[in-house]
Amino acid sequence: MRLRLTLVLAAAVPVLATGCGGVHLGKPVATNQVLLPKSYKFEPAAIIVKAGTSVTWRNDDNFSHTVKVEHGVDHELGRGKSVTIRFAKPGTYHYLCTFHPHDMRGEVIVR
Repeated sequence: MRLRLTLVLAAAVPVLATGCGGVHLGKPVATNQVLLPKSYKFEPAAIIVKAGTSVTWRNDDNFSHTVKVEHGVDHELGRGKSVTIRFAKPGTYHYLCTFHPHDMRGEVIVR
């Protein structure tokens, strides 16, 4: 009985680890528009843009969220609001919602 319980728990650990607050960014998408749909996520979470491009995040959720790009200003977005941020230099910029940091993270890859 003890051995069987150990095997069941060992098999469950990878499932639990990926389903609790983990954010999978997915394959980067070439776009300058990011939506915050009714699901506590950024869609798409990973995007690719050219240097000098402005990216717009729009909150379509019923709740307020924020967009904070690494070491930048924390922009609060109420329902239906948006923010646009220009990315001048190449690099990878991580961002998050400071209200929901475990679920809402993303990145902008600037080339």
